[in-house]
Amino acid sequence: MSMPPGPRAADPDFERLEQVVVRLVERHRAALRENDRLRELIGERDQRLRVVDGQLLELNQRRQDVAKRIDDLVAQIVLLESQLAPAGE
Repeated sequence: MSMPPGPRAADPDFERLEQVVVRLVERHRAALRENDRLRELIGERDQRLRVVDGQLLELNQRRQDVAKRIDDLVAQIVLLESQLAPAGE
């Protein structure tokens, strides 16, 4: 009594199905690698954004400090002008 041939020999559709599954697995693995790469890029971008946000906060604080110093200087100039102006003006 002989054994029936295996599925590959008996059905060419099985072989095509196997090829499709192999390609699908390869595409899935490639997609996972791409996903990992993109996650790494997002992590790097997020780190750069945190650095830039910190720099922006620092620069805004410096700008506010400078604006306050300028306002103080203008107030001192106005006060000096009023003190130095002749009484009749």
